[in-house]
Amino acid sequence: MAKPRKKHTGFFPWIDPADQEKGFKLNFSEVTYLEIGRTVEGYKQAQFVALKNPELALDFDYPEIFYISTEGLVLIKNAQGKFETIAKTDNF
Repeated sequence: MAKPRKKHTGFFPWIDPADQEKGFKLNFSEVTYLEIGRTVEGYKQAQFVALKNPELALDFDYPEIFYISTEGLVLIKNAQGKFETIAKTDNF
């Protein structure tokens, strides 16, 4: 199997993940991640590596493992195994 390569994506957390109509926070640093697999739901499974420009980054608790949907949503898996949307990307 090929070694995963580093990728970058925008990472814009929702102001209120439960009410996405409120919009998202601006983040001026892309997130660097490794694509480590795919879920049965079709999400990319990603491992957080670093912030591309940490001095411009939004103060946010970036998850170590996250998922990216084909619609460009960033998800995490909660303790019950359900996916929760926490942010959006600019790559989809």
